[in-house]
Amino acid sequence: MNRTKTTYIIVLLILLYGCAAYYPQTVDIPLITEKGDLRVDAGATYTPSIHGTVSYGLTNIVAIQAYGNIDFMSRFHIQGALGLFKGFENKTVTELYGGYGYGNSIVGSIFNPNIDYHLFFTQFNIGKTDQGAAHIDYGLGMKVGHLDARLLDDADLKTIHKYNGIAIEPCVFFRLGGEKIKFNIKINYLWTKNDFIDKYSTLYPVNISTGVNFNF
Repeated sequence: MNRTKTTYIIVLLILLYGCAAYYPQTVDIPLITEKGDLRVDAGATYTPSIHGTVSYGLTNIVAIQAYGNIDFMSRFHIQGALGLFKGFENKTVTELYGGYGYGNSIVGSIFNPNIDYHLFFTQFNIGKTDQGAAHIDYGLGMKVGHLDARLLDDADLKTIHKYNGIAIEPCVFFRLGGEKIKFNIKINYLWTKNDFIDKYSTLYPVNISTGVNFNF
């Protein structure tokens, strides 16, 4: 790829996400099936950003999860969750998590984070595991949260604007490969009634991730 094409791509990414105060997070949908089930997911999005998720079955019904993401503009998001899971004989798995996320973002001065936000959420996941010779997993998730954001005004670096509201993030995913290592793709969408996001986000509330998923 020549330098001109690379420059065009970088400019396009900044136009799409440079003003996005919050964008969908591509957290793994692990589909935990039993106690001791450990899933590690790592990947990258076209934002661009890199992310990772670790999920673990504490008991035969309880799971924990940790996630982190950082993008090329130094924005980050981290979150933790505790949940319940249930597997069925037809290899269908359901999960219900509750958790908390924290992050920072940018409005105004590029590469100078001036937003802190707190996200309290619940998420329901459902999917199928180990289908066919390619050990395919697929499914969807629905995340519903309350977003509490604090914006430091660039004009005087003193005034703080407060925004509260809901954020809903549906996700679909697909994985295939071997029993222990699979390649995956996730597509996340953001819908919100939060004035903070409505005012500062771009018109492209979609995030797409590709990566590798490990089952230990």
